[in-house]
Amino acid sequence: MSSGLLISLILSHAMQSKPDLSLYITPGVTLFIKGTQKLPKKTDAEAAAQPVFLGYPHGPKTSEFVPDGRKTFSTTYQFSGDAPRLRLRVPYTADAMLCNTSQPGVIGSTYGDAHDLLANSVYFRGTDCLLTIDGTITHEGNFLVLHADKNAKLVTKLNYVQNHLGYFLWDPSRPLWGPPIVGWCSWAAYGQGVTEKDMKAAADFLNKNLLAYGYNIVQMDDGFQRTPQSGELVLKPGEHYSDFWTKPNDKFPSGLEALATYIKSKKITPGIWVGLYTPLGLTNSKDYVTGDDGKPYRGPWVNYAMNGLTDGADEAYFETIRVLKKQGWNYFKIDTLRHILYDNYRKNPFYWKFREESMEDAFRAVLTGVKQAAGGSYVLACWGTMPELAGLPNGARIGEDVGPDFASMRRSAKYIAQFHHLNNVVWRNDPDYMCLRLEPEKARSWASMVSLAGGQLMISDKPADYTPEHLNIMRRVSPTVFSKPVNLKQEKPDPEFFTLHCNKFGEDWTVVSHNAWQKVPARTVSLSDVGVVKGKYLAFDFWNQKFLGVVDSKLKLDALDEGHCQVVALRPVQNHPQVLGTERHISQGAYDLDAVKWDAAKATLSGTYVVGPGQRWNLTLYVPKGYKFDSVPKGIDAKQNGDVLTLTMPNAGGATRWSASFKKA
Repeated sequence: MSSGLLISLILSHAMQSKPDLSLYITPGVTLFIKGTQKLPKKTDAEAAAQPVFLGYPHGPKTSEFVPDGRKTFSTTYQFSGDAPRLRLRVPYTADAMLCNTSQPGVIGSTYGDAHDLLANSVYFRGTDCLLTIDGTITHEGNFLVLHADKNAKLVTKLNYVQNHLGYFLWDPSRPLWGPPIVGWCSWAAYGQGVTEKDMKAAADFLNKNLLAYGYNIVQMDDGFQRTPQSGELVLKPGEHYSDFWTKPNDKFPSGLEALATYIKSKKITPGIWVGLYTPLGLTNSKDYVTGDDGKPYRGPWVNYAMNGLTDGADEAYFETIRVLKKQGWNYFKIDTLRHILYDNYRKNPFYWKFREESMEDAFRAVLTGVKQAAGGSYVLACWGTMPELAGLPNGARIGEDVGPDFASMRRSAKYIAQFHHLNNVVWRNDPDYMCLRLEPEKARSWASMVSLAGGQLMISDKPADYTPEHLNIMRRVSPTVFSKPVNLKQEKPDPEFFTLHCNKFGEDWTVVSHNAWQKVPARTVSLSDVGVVKGKYLAFDFWNQKFLGVVDSKLKLDALDEGHCQVVALRPVQNHPQVLGTERHISQGAYDLDAVKWDAAKATLSGTYVVGPGQRWNLTLYVPKGYKFDSVPKGIDAKQNGDVLTLTMPNAGGATRWSASFKKA
C-alpha cells in the first residue's frame, strides 16, 4: 500500500483469562475489542482509484487526473461471537472526526467533542484513515467506543481522502487555517466599476457596523488593474508586468498602497483579487506554454499561460503578489486557476512530454510560488477544488458566481453539499459571497446555512442596500466557528438540513437549520433524521427567540415558504436551570458563551456571554419545576414568562459576566 500503513491482528492476554482482540490500524489508531470470542473474518479489497467529480457547468465534469497505478485499499472485518453486543474502543485523538455515512439531506458539522451526534464512522485526519461500523460511535473519556451487533461489519479505508476521494497529492500533515474568514467583497456590489471611493466606503461601513461582529476583511475584486485579459502587451523600458496590477487604473488616484493603508486604519484586513491570466509581450517569452505549432497557446479566460517551473512564472505571477504584499495587502483571492490547468496546460500534452515535465508539478508550482510570495497571508484559490491543488491554498472557492436571487442561494447550497466533506480537512471552503440584499427571510436562510457549514462567510452588496434588519442578520451569524464535517462524501443538491453539533463547558447541544427549497408544510421529523441521539431536549427557535417546548425523539417543524428557514437549538434536558438559547450567535453558545456553570450549593447559573455593541442582547434560560427565579446582578434585566427566563445584557459589547440565582420552589 502506498501509505505504508499496515493492518495486523494480534491477541492480547492481559488482565483476563479470555483473550481480548486488538486491531492495530495505524500507529495512532488501535481498536480494543470486547464482546466476541472469535477472530473476525478479514477481507481485503483493492480497486483502481477514480478522478474527482467536479460537475461545473464549464470545463470537464471530472478532474481527469489519477496518478499512474493509484489504487484504493479497504479491509472488512466480519465479526461473530457469543456475546449479544460488540464493543470496540479507539483511543481518542484531537484529529478524530465523528461522521455519519447514512444521513441523506443533512449537511452536518461538529464543534468540540460533540457527544449528541448519531455517528457510525470516525475519520482520523492525521493518518487519513476511516473506520465505519454497522452501529454507533460514542465518546467515553479518552476513548471513542464503537457499539454494534455481534455480527457487525467494520470497514477500514486507508488513505481515504487521498485515494478513495481522489485528492491524491494532499498531505494530511499540512496545518489548516484556524481563524474565521469573514468580510466583504466588491464583486457583486460594483463589478468592474469598483472605485477607490467605493472601497473606502466599504471599510468605513464595516468599521462602524460589523467589525465588532467579526467582519474584518474588505476584499477588492476585478476592476482596479490595467493589464489586458487578452491580446498583447507592450512593456516600456524599465516597466514590469507587475506594474499593470500594482499601479492601478485612474479610478484609484491614490494608488493601492495608500488604499491598503486606509483600510488598515479602520482595523480591517485589506484583501485583493488577482487573475492569473497572461497576455503576450512578457520578457520571458520562451516560457509561455506552447501549442503543437510551437507558438504560445491561447485558451479561453486565461489567455496565455506560463510554465510554472520556469523563470517566466515569477514575472507573470509571483512578482505581482510580492509587490501587493509589500503594499500592505494581506488576503489574496487567486482566480483563473482552473483555466490555467484545463484550458491551457491540459490542451498541450506534447509540450510537457517533449520537456519531460509534469503539468501537475508545474501547476502546483504556480500556487506554491503565489503562497510563498504572499508571505503567510490567507490565499483563496478561486475554482480551487481541483485535486492537483489539494493542500496548497488556505481556502478553496467551491462553486459558481452568485447574485442577489434565490437561484444563487440554492446554487450555493448545492456546492456546499458537494464539497462540505473537505471543509477544514483539506482546506477552508468558500461557497462564494452572499448577496443579502434579498428579502430578510431569504437573507436569514442563506446566512444560516453558510454560517452553520463553517466555511468562509463573505458578503457582497452595496452598504446602502442593507436595512437595520439585514444588519441584525449579518451580526447574528458571524463569525463562523471552526468545525469539522460530519459528511464523508459528496452529497446531493438541495440539502434539507444543516446541523452543528456542539460541545463546550461540559455541555452538548445541536443547532438544526431546516431550509425550504420549495414551499413545505408543517411536519414532524425524528431526531435521528437530523443526526441527534434519542433523548429529551429543550427546543428553541433561534430567529424567533421562542421556546418550542420539550421534545422527545421527534421535532415539530413549521411550514415554510420557498427560500425560508427555521433554526432550532436542541439541548438535553437537565434537572436544574440551564441555558435555553442565545440571541447573539447562531451557534447558540459555541462562539458566544463560555464558562457556563451550575453551582448547586448556591443554586446559581452563571457564565460569560460575548455580545456586541449597538443593542442589548438577550440570553434565554429554562427554569424547570422545583425552582423559582430569585435575582440577577445589577445592570442585567430579567423577565420571566412561565418556565422561560430572559436576561437582557447591558449595551457594552464584549464578554459580559452574567449570573442568575434561584430558590427551591
